[in-house]
Amino acid sequence: MQRKIDDWIARYLQVTENSEPPRLYRLWTAITALSSVLERKCWLPWGDEDIYANFYTVLVGPPGGRKGTAMLQAKPMIQEMNVHLASDCVTRAQLVRELAEARGNFKTLEGEICEHRSLSVWSEEFSVFIGERNPDMVVTLTDLFGCPKKWKYSTKSQGKDLITNAYLTIFGAITPSILQSKLTQEAVGGGLISRLIFVVGYGPEKRIPQPWRTPEESEIYEQLFHDLAVIGAMAGPFRFTERAMEEYSMWYMDPRNVNAIDADQFVGYNARRALHLRKLCMILSAAKTNKRIISLEHYQEALAIMRLTEREMPNAFFGLGRGHHAQTLADMMLAFQKHQTLSWPQIVDKFKLDAYPQDLSAILTLLETSGRIRAEASVSGKIQYHLLEETRPKIEEKILAMTTFKHLKEA
Repeated sequence: MQRKIDDWIARYLQVTENSEPPRLYRLWTAITALSSVLERKCWLPWGDEDIYANFYTVLVGPPGGRKGTAMLQAKPMIQEMNVHLASDCVTRAQLVRELAEARGNFKTLEGEICEHRSLSVWSEEFSVFIGERNPDMVVTLTDLFGCPKKWKYSTKSQGKDLITNAYLTIFGAITPSILQSKLTQEAVGGGLISRLIFVVGYGPEKRIPQPWRTPEESEIYEQLFHDLAVIGAMAGPFRFTERAMEEYSMWYMDPRNVNAIDADQFVGYNARRALHLRKLCMILSAAKTNKRIISLEHYQEALAIMRLTEREMPNAFFGLGRGHHAQTLADMMLAFQKHQTLSWPQIVDKFKLDAYPQDLSAILTLLETSGRIRAEASVSGKIQYHLLEETRPKIEEKILAMTTFKHLKEA
């Protein structure tokens, strides 16, 4: 089938612009939608292994931050596709059973029929999905991220069983405090966290009193639906162009790109950053063409999106320290990220149930000493605390211009 639009992600961002979720939420919703429909039918040969376009993506933000809204903007389209969606509330055993039953097949260029088991999890309550410090679920998700050709698992009634050609994509939403309560320190330092993309937001990006689609937007939505089916019919290997591979190789060998996120919780993520980048290159190529070729433009845009997302990722784990007021400090930093400036009365009022004034004063002193905030006296003599911009990695305009956000101004 012929496509009706030239860039699926850019058009999706356009049709959802008249809504309240942050742009990064909407961007990664579009990416995950494509990940869900590509399934295990497309891959990128890489050395002795094949890389698939599955992602484990988690929207992190405060209650009422429009995480669920972002997911529900695309989920109806996924539900209408020939995609296996997991149940809303699933145990580890049920997840494995549904994956085993998620059979599909495709025909290779050589005419061979290949079977796969591809499952997508779209969970607005990721805390329910991950369970209460559930080590079995954590291990299972860690194992399945690599889309194993053969994966053995244990059942109570049948002993060992085998799933072949697995593919699992996960899309969830959670608040920072619940995320930190669900994952132990061991889990954070373990394998699962390095496989997750945390997309952090701080609440509604804008207020839209009338979020209905215009006739033009409804027409674009129909085009998106049509082209999503076209993308879902793709099958076969992807490949880098020579120019894109040269740029990727230079980036990979640059030691400055080793530790993209300077935080203990992301040591494993940094080691897998190149893998996430290659997966994203496949998604961006599929969003624009059926040729399964990763061009220099696709690579540059994928890298820009990764950098844009990584800027906020550490904030998903504010509060996962051992100090008595670690969570209060985390919540205070999130408040500064949202409001930029807070007065002492505002801080006391906001955190009066979490800590005594003397403890709040000590936290503010710590943030000042670490260079995260600056205290200034107003004309009336009242103290105002300002978030220092240098504490948030800056994204240059040219980086934003490489992402699909550029199309919003052009549309």
